[in-house]
Amino acid sequence: MWGIYSTLMAAFKRKRKCPACGQQNVVGLENKDKTIKCSRCGKDLPPPKTHT
Repeated sequence: MWGIYSTLMAAFKRKRKCPACGQQNVVGLENKDKTIKCSRCGKDLPPPKTHT
């Protein structure tokens, strides 16, 4: 049961690594295309570049 839960949670959240301090930040799907602030140092984390 835990495997199903963790798989679903991974689908709803994404991780972004801060280029300044290296902190892994979990980003919800509602913010996946937005610039967010790092939870540790407060620097801007731009959205990942899309491959076209």
